Amino acid sequence: MIADLIGYVAGAIIIISFVPQIIKSYKTKSVKDLSLLMLVLIISATLLWIVYGLMIGSKPVIAVNIVYSLVVGFQLYLKIKYEK
Repeated sequence: MIADLIGYVAGAIIIISFVPQIIKSYKTKSVKDLSLLMLVLIISATLLWIVYGLMIGSKPVIAVNIVYSLVVGFQLYLKIKYEK
């Protein structure tokens, strides 16, 4: 139970760390300094973490990476939308 709690807290911190960038991108509509490759790699990694979490039955790994992939996916959406 403590291990799961640590997993959720660590995941929340990772997710929260990405939020300021999304807010800045949304407000300024500037994404020129964001790497498209970085965003694609992060989403790819989170999808693999979800598969791994399913394989080992780890709810924190699954939950955190589903939310994180949505957060990074939104940043990717902003990158594609504002890059044009």
